[in-house]
Amino acid sequence: MAHTELRIQEIVLAMEQAQESLESDTKSSAGDKYETSREMIQQDLTRYQGQLLHAKKDRVILEQLDPLQTTGTIVLGSLVTTNKAAYFMAISLGKLHVEGHDYMAISAASPIGQLFMGKQVGDVIDFNGAKQQILAVL
Repeated sequence: MAHTELRIQEIVLAMEQAQESLESDTKSSAGDKYETSREMIQQDLTRYQGQLLHAKKDRVILEQLDPLQTTGTIVLGSLVTTNKAAYFMAISLGKLHVEGHDYMAISAASPIGQLFMGKQVGDVIDFNGAKQQILAVL
């Protein structure tokens, strides 16, 4: 959760700085240069807005996770161990190192996440031609 909050703060700061640049940009003698500069700043703002929306959606997903929920079926918040790797079903964060173990934090919306959702111990998924058997679901 701290990673997502930090990401939101960084995006908001970048948006504020871009907005300040947009407001302080004064028309120079080269009109085209001025318009190009304003357009680039506007594109940055649009990109930041998309990133902020994505980060806020990630925060909502993390807030909904119940780490004490154990259903035996893979759901959001599950720790999944296969014969190849260990996964945390939440949001896409990449590799996490927690208490001496490595986990790949993946989104349920990702291609591999979609394959895992609803599966149970003993089930096998086939991702990019590589089969993985589910050994544990916590």
